[in-house]
Order: sequence, then C-alpha cells, then structure tokens
Amino acid sequence: MRDSLLRIATRKSALAVAQTTLAAKVLVSSNPGLEYELVPMTTEGDRRLDKSLASFGGKGVFIKELEVALLEGRADIAVHSLKDMPAEVMPEFKLAAVLKREDPRDAFIAHGGVNGKRFMDLPSGARVGTGSIRRVVQLKALRPDLEYVPIRGNIQTRLSKLEELDGVVLAAAGLKRMGLADQVTEYFDTDKVLPASGQGILAIETLADNAQVAGILARVNDAPTYCIAVAEMAFLKALNAGCQFPVASFAEFVQGSGAENADAAPVMKIRGIYWDEASKRLLRAECCGPVMTIEAAREAGIALAGKIREQL
Repeated sequence: MRDSLLRIATRKSALAVAQTTLAAKVLVSSNPGLEYELVPMTTEGDRRLDKSLASFGGKGVFIKELEVALLEGRADIAVHSLKDMPAEVMPEFKLAAVLKREDPRDAFIAHGGVNGKRFMDLPSGARVGTGSIRRVVQLKALRPDLEYVPIRGNIQTRLSKLEELDGVVLAAAGLKRMGLADQVTEYFDTDKVLPASGQGILAIETLADNAQVAGILARVNDAPTYCIAVAEMAFLKALNAGCQFPVASFAEFVQGSGAENADAAPVMKIRGIYWDEASKRLLRAECCGPVMTIEAAREAGIALAGKIREQL
C-alpha cells in the first residue's frame, strides 16, 4: 500500500465493479483520509462462458487472477463474492473482513417480470434457466416436471435469456446491488431453496502478512456475518465440496428459545443440503446452538457436515 491509496482488485463485470465500489466506499467512510483505485481484471471464469464451472475447475476460477495481483504487489486487497471462493483460503492470504450480508435468497424472474407466472404456477414442461446444479436439484424437488436449462454469463446476459425461456433463477443479492429488484417475480424462501454457502456476502481478501491493510479492513468487518461465513465455509470444507457438487449451507443468528437473558450467547441455526448421487436423494440436516466465537462457528459447520455424512 502506497501512502493512503488502497488498490483494490476486482473482476471487470458490472456486478463485480458495483460490489467492489460498494466495499470501497464503506472502507473510505471508516478510514478517514483513505483513497482507493480499482484494479479491474478478467478471470478464467469470466473468459470461459461456454463451459460449466464444474467442468474446468470450480470456484477458484473467479479469484485466481485477483490473488496473483495481491502476490505481485499490483493490488492491496481483493473483493470477492464469498460464494465464489474456495472453502479454504490459501495460507498466503487472509479473509480479513466481510460486509453485512445482503439478501441471501435466490430469486425467480419470469418471462414477463413482476407480472409473469410464479414458479409453482408455470405449466408443465416450462423451461427455466440456471447455471447452478445446487439450484437444479432443489428446484426439481419442487417441480420435477420442468426443464432446467444451463445458462452462464453476467446478470444482463442471463436476463436476456428470458426471450427464449419461461424464467431464470439468480441470486437476489446481485439483482439488488445492480438496481434490478423491480424485475423479480418472486423470492424463494430458504426453507424451499437453500442459497449457496456465502451467497450475499462480500469478502475482502489481503495478504496474510499485511498487518497495515488488515487493520484498515478490521474497521469494516461485520462480526456476525464473519461468523456466518466461517460456519458455511467450514461445512463445505468438511464435505470437501465445491461448486461442482450440489451442496449448500445457510447459517443465521436466531433468537434463543424463550431466553430473556441479555448475556446469553447468540444462537446460530445452520442448515445444509447435499445431493447423494448414489441414492438419488437430496439430504438435509440442521444444527442449532450458541455461537460466540469464530471457532464455535467453525465447529457448527463441521457438526452440520457430520449430520449429512450420517445419512450417506
């Protein structure tokens, strides 16, 4: 980091730039005198839009180039969507901060937008676009009679597919950050469609040994969201799962069961799904308990993975 200028690596897509700019403004407001510049770049995941992510490397394809920029000193931090990150950060790097979670749900945009048919009202055989196998296995559990069409690309590219499809499913967080919430037909309740681990969370990464930058990032870290992030990613790591697996977890802090004690530990509920290809079953599990530390959050994710394994 040179003087008070923070160089921020970001993907070039409109959504990535919008999200990175959002993070940058939060950083500047919390660190008086700090300035920033964006270091935009194209990742392998952005270039290879003709193939599914599972076919050429999974989550790391969206962050590798940004991490190289950190290692080479071309950037001081990188901003990612947490759901694009591998379950475990490499030792050279540190997940130093996360911002408060945006809406984690998946959203359905019908042909016709807000006036289109809701998902459960689509006629049998209707075609729904999504690039996520996590979404497909859950949507099939709700509507096995629909056709699910693989789509990739930026938000505008996927929305353009509505010219030939009956609907598409996207993350609500990205739509809201791009000012496109008015196009949403409906939001899927997390009880019906569990979001991707980390969905809606902006993660800020830096070099593990960069204490100066880590101090700057600590001022914007949202502690409850950080615990949630740790729990959800621990679940993925414990199952050795990436985006090529139909697997997801969703953690949230809930009110204790009737407890009025203000000193009581916050209670985290974490739910997970896992598609078992051998038995063709969508496995579900849930854990709930007090979480006051990062280690306790990690243990919650691992415990949830254990409950999934018991069903295999």
